[in-house]
Amino acid sequence: MVRVRQFFKKILKPYEVQGILPNILLLLPRVIMGCLLTFIFSKELLGTPWADEGLELLQVAPWFVEKVSNFGIPFSLMPKTFAWSAGFTTAMGGILLIMGANTRITAFFIICMMLITILFRAWDGSWDILPVFSFFCFGLFFLGFGAGKYSFDYYFSRYVL
Repeated sequence: MVRVRQFFKKILKPYEVQGILPNILLLLPRVIMGCLLTFIFSKELLGTPWADEGLELLQVAPWFVEKVSNFGIPFSLMPKTFAWSAGFTTAMGGILLIMGANTRITAFFIICMMLITILFRAWDGSWDILPVFSFFCFGLFFLGFGAGKYSFDYYFSRYVL
């Protein structure tokens, strides 16, 4: 039990930076990235309470399932499952980033999702890939640094674990 506790403390504890300004500079990109993922990008993919696509709760958009099935094997074997997991990661990952909860774990899943999108998405010559690449880079940043001092991770690792 002690080893499990130490493991989670190591994963959850963010990189500590002294001072208000550096911690605000960790907070702002995390909150902006979380808001963009949750309230802008996920409402097109998954039925959420804030979605305006006419989807039921946790229903994935049919156009997204078809797009995922065009990625090839293994995505074409279970396109609805992969599309739902990508939509859920976008919606819940953004909420967790806003709160600063499980930031490194969330960043890992966002990195995986964005990497799959970068590698398997059909390149049409437009700049639509730029947000995906930006989320990938910010995911790498939060995987390394964590959420900062103004987060649930900081308080949880400091006072609970």
